Amino acid sequence: MSQPGYQLEEIIDQATVDTEIVIVDDDPVFSMMLQDYLLSSENLKCELFLNGNDFLKNYKANDVRKIILDYEFREGPDGLFILEKIKALNPLASVIIVSAQDNLEKAVETLRKGATDYFVKTNKTVFANVLCSLLKLREMEKNKLN
Repeated sequence: MSQPGYQLEEIIDQATVDTEIVIVDDDPVFSMMLQDYLLSSENLKCELFLNGNDFLKNYKANDVRKIILDYEFREGPDGLFILEKIKALNPLASVIIVSAQDNLEKAVETLRKGATDYFVKTNKTVFANVLCSLLKLREMEKNKLN
């Protein structure tokens, strides 16, 4: 359903402009809690996806939103595969991996593949860590423009 005078593509692009963050995680409770935390802490608007395939269908090379990506999905490809697809489309994409697995080898592998950070979900400070990483990315982008 498109609005008069707008193409569907333009509406999707505007929705992308209105959200700064994408959360791709098959745990809706974690996603909604993180979304609420980011909105209440820094007024960061998030779009949620329950799996990597749905996100990739909507992702474009010029997408500037920061991506918070789960490492392990119950169904479909894992976060490492999705990360590789994102980076193939947009090498400059900022992707923060969150995982229930405290696994150093997996963390290092995601960083080698281009992830910005890797945080363990079970850590009590995971939301604050993700927010700190997002703010650091914002500050770095601001400094590049100056």
